[in-house]
Amino acid sequence: LTALEGGGTVTFDCSGTIALTAEIVVSANTTIDGSGQDVIISGEDMVPVLTVGTGVAVKVKRLIIANGHSDLYGGGIANEFGDLTIEDSAIVDNVSEFGGGIYNGGTMTVSSSSLIGNYAGIIGGGISSTGTAVVDHSTISDNYGLAGGGIDNAEGGTMIISNSTVSGNGARFVGGIHDGASSIVTILNSTVADNWLVLGKGASNISNDPLGTTILKNTIVAIGVGGNCDGNITNGGGNLSYPDASCPGINADPVLGPLQNNGGPTWTMAIGPGSAAIDAAVDGTCAGVPVNNLDQRGVVRPQGLHCDIGAFEWVCPSFVPPAQVGVEDIVAMASLWGWTDVTPGWDPQFDLNLDSRIDILDIMLVTAAWGYTCS
Repeated sequence: LTALEGGGTVTFDCSGTIALTAEIVVSANTTIDGSGQDVIISGEDMVPVLTVGTGVAVKVKRLIIANGHSDLYGGGIANEFGDLTIEDSAIVDNVSEFGGGIYNGGTMTVSSSSLIGNYAGIIGGGISSTGTAVVDHSTISDNYGLAGGGIDNAEGGTMIISNSTVSGNGARFVGGIHDGASSIVTILNSTVADNWLVLGKGASNISNDPLGTTILKNTIVAIGVGGNCDGNITNGGGNLSYPDASCPGINADPVLGPLQNNGGPTWTMAIGPGSAAIDAAVDGTCAGVPVNNLDQRGVVRPQGLHCDIGAFEWVCPSFVPPAQVGVEDIVAMASLWGWTDVTPGWDPQFDLNLDSRIDILDIMLVTAAWGYTCS
């Protein structure tokens, strides 16, 4: 790691884990590129992994930043007042008081990356930001903090979240995304779901401070264990809240699947047949920056008459030659209705919508091949 001292571009000629005994402090413009290898930089649960110095531009590409530990800011990465870019990377199992995965006090872009299993003793299990931040095509999951388990946009921060999924994060106060006083967060074509809180203060998915500004556009907020939204949330159009109507937008079932690999660089929550999110978004938001008519996986929007609400664009499955679809396909699947992957005899080849069940939704996909449309 002495190569980092002089700045420039640092690459790796082999895979493996780099176990740190002291944090890496970057004081010159640097790109750390793990492309072509599987490189983990680990703080070994003892030291922070990476600190970006004031005025320094740092790009982290195709790396895993793991097991960092800080007594204050950014167990994985602390960006003091620099310019940080994280691309195609994973920030995993890091610990600090503010921003378990990442603390941002400068300018930051997180793209096509995952923040998983990070912990903050105070705020921002995944991310704590007091600066300017952009999060796109990324997944924030299974992080925990006292407040803002997934993301805490702290006082004075400005953040844009687009084409991203925030799921499975927990906190004593506000499991998913918390926007603090004098802060602004804009959330576009994202899915914020299945987050939770312990004490019942705030909301499980999104909470806005009375002096902050939270704007939702084309976003699904769903299944918050403790309520979806809290505070004054600005409706930018094309939103969905389920099962409660505490967030702006329509109150209807998005038919969300589990967080899993649905293609693309990061995990997503698919919407299924019959989802109220299908063709229900504002097309102008989808077409504009930063959504750019793509979903989180990179699938082109819209696939139907209009683009879909949330981070996932529904693609109606089709059978193409030489595949043959007939009555025997329906008989084969109907004989297995209700079977799950834990039932002996369950055959995944019949699970056409990949929800680990073989049921009427799979039949709908077969009949669609005979000219029936998805609904």
